[in-house]
Amino acid sequence: MIDPMNADAISALKGKYCNSLTVYSRFITREVVIGDTPMGGNNPIRIQSMTTTDTMDTMGTVEQSIRMINAGCEYVRITAPSVKEANNLAEIKKELRKRGYLVPLIADIHFTPNAAEAAARIVE
Repeated sequence: MIDPMNADAISALKGKYCNSLTVYSRFITREVVIGDTPMGGNNPIRIQSMTTTDTMDTMGTVEQSIRMINAGCEYVRITAPSVKEANNLAEIKKELRKRGYLVPLIADIHFTPNAAEAAARIVE
């Protein structure tokens, strides 16, 4: 296993982002856990997608999230460009959990620190 923090391992891979067009290889990264779902390290490559609904449309966002989860998404990203949308993530999360969906939600923030702070208290 390659230690991703090892300088020799990193320099050995420089310039070799794509080692082969026909043979799969993977750079081992540091593992992080989002919700209860780990990514990176030796975990499988994770599937994520982002909703296209208006974040203030709670039920529309919940329904689209459920379709994405049922299609295999392991993380769901939801846009939160302002504090108003960030706060509504709580309603979306509450409805998804009520329906038994436990997939981690990720806020997609648009350069708004106060929206990021609000979202960080709600989503994974």
